[in-house]
Amino acid sequence: MSFKRRIQLFVTFLILLVSSILTVSFLYHEDKIATEKALTSSQNIKTIYDSIRKDLEDFYTHRAYANLRSYGIKEAMMARDTEKLYALTFPRYTTLREENPNLMIMQFHAPDGHSILRMHRKEVFGDDIGARRPMVHLTHDTQTVHTGFEGGIEGIAYRIIVPFVENKQYIGAVEFGVDPDFIINKLVQITKMDTLFMLHESRMAAADSQKYQAGYSGYRFAHLNPLQRPLIEAFVKDNPALNQRIIHHNGKDYDVIPIYLVGNEGKPIGLFLSFNDVTMGYQEKLQIIIQSIVVTFIIIIMLLGIIEYAFARLTKKISYQDKYISTILNSQKNIIIVIDDGEIVYVNTAFFNYLHYRTLEEFTQKHRCICELFETTDSENYLQPKMDGKTWSEYILAHKEIEHKAKITRNGKTSIFTVDVQKIEYENVFRQVVVLSDITNLNNLATVDMLTQVTNRFEFDKMLGHSISVSKRYGRTLSVLLVDIDHFKLINDNFGHLVGDEVLKSFSSLLRQQIRQSDIVARWGGEEFIILLPDTALSSAIIMAEALRQRIEVNPFEAVGNITCSIGVAEFNSVEEADDLLQRADENLYRAKHSGRNRVVA
Repeated sequence: MSFKRRIQLFVTFLILLVSSILTVSFLYHEDKIATEKALTSSQNIKTIYDSIRKDLEDFYTHRAYANLRSYGIKEAMMARDTEKLYALTFPRYTTLREENPNLMIMQFHAPDGHSILRMHRKEVFGDDIGARRPMVHLTHDTQTVHTGFEGGIEGIAYRIIVPFVENKQYIGAVEFGVDPDFIINKLVQITKMDTLFMLHESRMAAADSQKYQAGYSGYRFAHLNPLQRPLIEAFVKDNPALNQRIIHHNGKDYDVIPIYLVGNEGKPIGLFLSFNDVTMGYQEKLQIIIQSIVVTFIIIIMLLGIIEYAFARLTKKISYQDKYISTILNSQKNIIIVIDDGEIVYVNTAFFNYLHYRTLEEFTQKHRCICELFETTDSENYLQPKMDGKTWSEYILAHKEIEHKAKITRNGKTSIFTVDVQKIEYENVFRQVVVLSDITNLNNLATVDMLTQVTNRFEFDKMLGHSISVSKRYGRTLSVLLVDIDHFKLINDNFGHLVGDEVLKSFSSLLRQQIRQSDIVARWGGEEFIILLPDTALSSAIIMAEALRQRIEVNPFEAVGNITCSIGVAEFNSVEEADDLLQRADENLYRAKHSGRNRVVA
């Protein structure tokens, strides 16, 4: 065999080997990314579920206390006067049902476990419900708030049971129950994923047997359509524990994510199943394999032809392989940076597209390190150039077990990235590969109210907790404003909910315009908003609240004209916790609304 033929065979074998390794390596890397994305998706869904559940608990806990402290409620409960209690509560119950049509249950319990009044079924009362319902019994026993899924006369519901204790005397408890469809609708609305509820068979005695039909692995389902049935069957096949998995059906891939629900007694209630269509990742893999095969054979044919003329031509064609790899890197949406001894030596196209620089030289004339763009925040959750005495990249390499985030603002737009650093060593040359993945949209789903685009309640709770920690640690002042639109129900009744939503959007926008950059505004629930004022004493907070009230009073709102608001103000003191501060603000708001509205009470 001639030397040329041996070279040609060797080159052919080498190209096939290298191409196979690159393709397998790339696909393996894609599998890892897909697994990480699936895990992130699962964590985000569970975070969103926890946020929905927390919002429900906070909302109905505050509504319970507002109702229990209303005029005549205590006396009616102590006297077990069902008629009087019904008459006093009916207006609030009607409002709550209008706010949430999925509210199934509102009932009052006596301290001995007997039912005083079911607002949803007035004629049924006096039964010993505490003997049948562990959650009710536990609430009476501990005199603390208990929440969770539990069955009852009306079936399975997410229940919030709030005890009423006054002057160390236990008066009883009020309970709210929300249909699981409410949580399903919220999950679908926020995640855009098809979601259904499956009830554990052990709970069927407390459920509507017509609603929950046959199921799988000890669970029964409701609202199952013909498109969901084959997905469920594929999910449970060889998966009796119903663990998260990716299934294939009709040429599509679905990441099926379960959220298990457990009762207060530790026994299973049911689960939510969310179906995330990840088909695009499979199609991309197939396309990569086809492209790799095509490109590989093209390169082989080209190189075999080039060998006929000169090895110089072979060197030229090898450089084409570098271009191919560069094309793959430039096709990535994530920002990729290669650092050699602290100096940036390579960036991909996504880097230029985001930062709007034409060349790497143009960037390095203004910045030596990408970390110079990391935004400084009060939160400890975001990367800074120096972390615990290490550079940001050394800190990431030393803490690979946690997720690292960075916040960058360009042209007035703030983006949030996850940052990963990999260390490469070749012949005593060390380099770092940095990958920045934009998660702004996912972060917003978990932290921003979808309608008003202000901070949601779940994220606000975390910010308030952090601010209180800072206040306690450094002795700094802190105040909150709890703002409620006066007579908002009339707006919905007279103009419709779409106009009401536009009023909420305009109202939240006006709040953002009036506050300082360091302040935080969040939607508290319905037509209520809350504003966090760091480093603000009560006197200054009252001035800001009054200025805000006056600004809203004279501002014309499209379609509805002028509206007013009531504001409750409270200053944090070092001996209380977040709930105490919020409770005082809520009480002041209640006083403002019941003393004539359109005023500030502190």
